[in-house]
Amino acid sequence: MEIQFKKSPFFEQDVTDLLRELSGIGFFTHGLLIGSWPMVVYAEHFTLMYGLRTGDIDFAVIGAMRVPPAPPETVPEVLDRLGYSPVQDYDAGIETFLHGEFEVEFITHRKGGGRGEGSVLVQPWKVAAQPLPFIDLLFVRPVTIVIEDFSISIPSPEALMLHKLIIAQRRTGKDKELKKEKDLQQCSVLVEVARPEEVQQLLAEYKMSREVQRQMEMSCAEAGIAVPGGLPWQK
Repeated sequence: MEIQFKKSPFFEQDVTDLLRELSGIGFFTHGLLIGSWPMVVYAEHFTLMYGLRTGDIDFAVIGAMRVPPAPPETVPEVLDRLGYSPVQDYDAGIETFLHGEFEVEFITHRKGGGRGEGSVLVQPWKVAAQPLPFIDLLFVRPVTIVIEDFSISIPSPEALMLHKLIIAQRRTGKDKELKKEKDLQQCSVLVEVARPEEVQQLLAEYKMSREVQRQMEMSCAEAGIAVPGGLPWQK
């Protein structure tokens, strides 16, 4: 699936500039724009009712991969050139990058539940990524977004929806309820455009424990939505 924009769907020029520069070093051959920002793309493309208010810019990157040729710049070098300052959280063992109202973080997949301990260095980008479960789901048949003179990759609407249905029930921290509410709100929007055949294919391919299945059921009930085609284990 490919979506094209003659003009950037992102009102914030800093976001467009960041994506263009990361695209220029080949980051999106192994990386995705995740979090809430893909909702901007789908809201614009499908004319959906969704308003984004966040300064968090999250990227997912494949941790274990065949190393591509060394890029002309590493990710930290690109971010430094754009004015982003690295911030180390020594207690959590993670690194983020700040620029004005924006905070950039990189995430990679880890097996098992919970949060990973610290970060892992992903080559050749030399970026420290926080390991979290279920990130691999987002990499299943991602969507290419062509924006003006560059392209990025984001999760498909179906993968993004299923991922949000899972993590909504697994949020932790003092703002977990707010994040959960946002997850479920996004699911209620994405379900309008999710292709039933792709949803069912993802559910057939992606192995889930009974606990994860129950979490999806709870999210559907709380959001007041039904997964297109239904949840196969309920049939």
